[in-house]
Amino acid sequence: MRKMLTVPDLAVPEQQAGAALPRDRGDPVFDEPWQGHTFAMVMSLYQDGHYSWAEWDDYLGYHIQAPGHFGGDDKPADEAADESHAGANYSRFLAECESDGARYYHYWQAAAEQLLDAMHLVPKAELDARVAAFAKAERGGPRFQAGQRVTVREIKREGHTHLPLYLRGITGEVESDKGLYMFPEMVSHGHDHAHNHDHADTDILQHVYCVQFAASDIWGEGSHNVHFNLWDYQLQPA
Repeated sequence: MRKMLTVPDLAVPEQQAGAALPRDRGDPVFDEPWQGHTFAMVMSLYQDGHYSWAEWDDYLGYHIQAPGHFGGDDKPADEAADESHAGANYSRFLAECESDGARYYHYWQAAAEQLLDAMHLVPKAELDARVAAFAKAERGGPRFQAGQRVTVREIKREGHTHLPLYLRGITGEVESDKGLYMFPEMVSHGHDHAHNHDHADTDILQHVYCVQFAASDIWGEGSHNVHFNLWDYQLQPA
């Protein structure tokens, strides 16, 4: 009769190389929207055959083992002496990630940026330009604030961001700023066509606002309100 091997009682070491996941600390898998977006992008491009899983794993593993993509050494000077015994490859950043997985998706983002550049899908120069454009737009802030009265401009535009005829010239109230988005017409065509407003330098990035209108102002009847998400260029102060 074949003897069954017993399972040894091993002292399993703490997870190494940034292996801890966000769920290991009892939190949601995605703490912030950008983490889910990064995960979905990486998985979608992989499933579409833009790279193999081994290629992705190489880039992710590199950034787990050698963090620093988003900054230099963050170790306070007063801790250097106490940590000198840990070895030349000690990283406080990595050690903290290993303990709770708080920086897990930062590694995904860093690896994705480098891999997409290497695959010529999103060159670093293009990514840097878009990051700079977002930073500039964020510094400027939204033109309209919640509670502000705005009027839909009397304009006609062809394309994916067409404006409903029945909203033109109607005044409503901004309910919320939905944030900055890449303007689809500029992204797809790479240039401004038939754009007639005073913010040409920010066309590729625009705020989108949720605007509340009285149904009676639009259709002449109804006691309820309706909401539309509208681009910045479609609005003007009332």
